[in-house]
Amino acid sequence: MSQGSTPDPTRPGERQRDEGAVLVLALVVVIIATLIVTPLLKYAATVTRSSRIVDQRVQRLEAVKGGLRTALADPVGLFNTCQGAGLNGSPGVLASPQLSVPVTSSCYLMSTNYTEDVTKRPYGVAAVQVGATLPSAFAPARTDLYGGTGPDETSWETNDTSVTRTQGKIWTPNLPAHAYTPWSADPKVMTYGDPCQVYFPGTYVDPITITGTTPVYFTSGVYYFENTVTISGSANVVVGAGSTAGCTDDQNAAYGVANPPKTPNITGAGGTFVFGMAGRLVVNNATAGTGPTLVFNQRFVDPTDAKSAPSAGVNIMTVNGELPGSDLTATLVDLNRDGLLSVPFSLVPTTGTNLGPATADNYRPSTLVPPDPSIVPQPPDTSPVVEINLTNATPIKVTVPGYVDIPQGRFAVAVPAGSGYGATSSINFNGGLLARTIQIPGDIPSSFAVGIASVVSQVVLRILTATTSGTPLVTSNAIVQVNQNGGYAINSWNVG
Repeated sequence: MSQGSTPDPTRPGERQRDEGAVLVLALVVVIIATLIVTPLLKYAATVTRSSRIVDQRVQRLEAVKGGLRTALADPVGLFNTCQGAGLNGSPGVLASPQLSVPVTSSCYLMSTNYTEDVTKRPYGVAAVQVGATLPSAFAPARTDLYGGTGPDETSWETNDTSVTRTQGKIWTPNLPAHAYTPWSADPKVMTYGDPCQVYFPGTYVDPITITGTTPVYFTSGVYYFENTVTISGSANVVVGAGSTAGCTDDQNAAYGVANPPKTPNITGAGGTFVFGMAGRLVVNNATAGTGPTLVFNQRFVDPTDAKSAPSAGVNIMTVNGELPGSDLTATLVDLNRDGLLSVPFSLVPTTGTNLGPATADNYRPSTLVPPDPSIVPQPPDTSPVVEINLTNATPIKVTVPGYVDIPQGRFAVAVPAGSGYGATSSINFNGGLLARTIQIPGDIPSSFAVGIASVVSQVVLRILTATTSGTPLVTSNAIVQVNQNGGYAINSWNVG
């Protein structure tokens, strides 16, 4: 081989000086890769494992949050479920959010607030016609009874009344303003959802009769009736938004009825029925059916709404005083029956803080008043403004949590003595009653109350939601204030 020539690899006799260099380089690369890749793989595995744990925790955190959100989706139901759930006793069981992570939700009652301080509570029952006696249904030991005015028909109005709720006084509230919108006695019909008939606040001059099986909802606000409202047959009626749900609600009713009103006149929550002229409320079981149900929800009004403010806490009222004929231009005067009854004419907000006679707001006073004692022969008394009459064993349910203010009208609940007709009926007027006479002859319904009850307006709850299986275990603790009418506020909320 000549000097400087390249070795021939096909000739085994020649020495190859680069043999094995690539192997060394490969070993170096493998060592470096081992030092770098192995920690990277371990890091990736750790991150993957941690991400799975974090994901599980996030899912569980959202699941327990869902428990509280589910409870607050129906605050009225939450209020009703949790009123009796003691902090150290049996909790109220709440609906689950139905997620892939199983959780349980419970509520515990921490405190209760009532509609008013007891020191502001007026007479719970008052009959103000001279010589009026209270029925035997009222226990003599009760201290909230005001029966009769003695020989002076004016003494009650001059000495014992107050336009605001005051302890030891008879509450005589002013009238709220009402909408003049004239409505038909026929209800409007919802166009979607379950069958439901709807009335809107305003003025009704024709009689209304509700007896059918289709539920009826009176949207929240002030209603003025100049004729009879009869609830009978299989009627199921809810007045206003509140703790008892109707077949619809205020918002859906305003837009969901056929031919929705341009001005629905809905105000506040709950409803107030004002009766003028021959207007009155009759609940009976004279019409065949399963038995009528009438439930008013408590009336709540924004205090800044001066026109509606007098209706706060009131469910039934009369327009008081007298008016020659039905001419609204005539002067409204007090109702006076010498030696028998005297009732001041009703006032209503006009402009700002000013008050005017009820006729200034197109009200006409109730004509269901006692006849003039000087007329001979004495004509029969007028019909009751509020009349509940059981003529058979079909059950009647009437719930009125607000005040009933009918000082120149009669209040009557009639159950024939010994008939047993009231065995399955429930008649409860728990907001107080002012009437000229109160008549409850015969039997007393099995569930019966007239007067001012300690109405719970707000509960403070601890709502606990916790996961029930797997890890990590996560809980949600919230302190929530819930109002009877569905308002709520979250005071504190811890999740972990």
